[in-house]
Amino acid sequence: MRNLPTLLAAVVVVAILGFYMCTYQVRFTEVAIKKTFGEPDEDTQKDPGLYVKWPWPVQSVVKFDRRIRVLEDRTEETITADSKNVIITTATMWNIEEPYKFHRSFPRGVEDGEKALREAIRSEKKAVVGQYDFANFVSTHKEDRKLREIEGKMLARFEGVWLERHGVEIRNFGITKLTLPQSVTEAIFDSMKKAEQNKAATYKAEGAAQADQIVASANATRERILAVARRRADEIRNEGEREVSEIYKEFQEYPELRIFLDKINALGETFRNETTLILDPADLSPWPMDLFPAMTPSAETGISLNDRREETE
Repeated sequence: MRNLPTLLAAVVVVAILGFYMCTYQVRFTEVAIKKTFGEPDEDTQKDPGLYVKWPWPVQSVVKFDRRIRVLEDRTEETITADSKNVIITTATMWNIEEPYKFHRSFPRGVEDGEKALREAIRSEKKAVVGQYDFANFVSTHKEDRKLREIEGKMLARFEGVWLERHGVEIRNFGITKLTLPQSVTEAIFDSMKKAEQNKAATYKAEGAAQADQIVASANATRERILAVARRRADEIRNEGEREVSEIYKEFQEYPELRIFLDKINALGETFRNETTLILDPADLSPWPMDLFPAMTPSAETGISLNDRREETE
């Protein structure tokens, strides 16, 4: 009876040890598979809880974290279809969906699976990038950029294969960084600069050509308007001359009156503005000054040339 507590303690320890060896717990972030004599069972435990198993070495349990992992591949140069070097970094979100397939493919653990996935991404990245030109990655024209298409093609090349063969589900995939090597950055930017300068020169030439067309059109329009105006002026001038001819026909019966009126009109044109003429009163023979009689102004009469002009008018 004196050894009863020790015996009970031993029984409890054995029971606890047996319970520990014959059970295993699956957390809500885990998936588990049982291995019988080292061979994994296809039945997996994805629901959290407490499960039983045969003690080791009959059965053992392998657990995997089912949460989504992020794998960023190594940064390295990749050649495009037009022989441009680019540095592309991608990020892949993945998780272990079928632990039996994953364990069969990578029995040494998650690190081996992650390494193999990284190599697959690296290989497919080079294969896909080699099908596209540099402008499909970097361009000022929206229709040339095809990053989403490139990402989708990379994902399609290994997404279904890895789920079927290795039990890995690819949740998301994308290009996170795109840079250029220092050796080609300046050359690419110089090429882009020259391309834009060529475009600017083309726009200037087109603008100059359009300006010449506008000026030529304006000149042609001006000439048409002037031609119409000249033709109308000629018509008016001809009409005036015709009317004057008709009037002169009336004056043929009175030629002295016509000559006198012409002289009056000539004097009116001469003195239209404030004009001062210095004439020799003894010689007023030039036409139309012959209207004024030759005379010598005297102090007695007080008559001047201007006074004679007023009397004549």
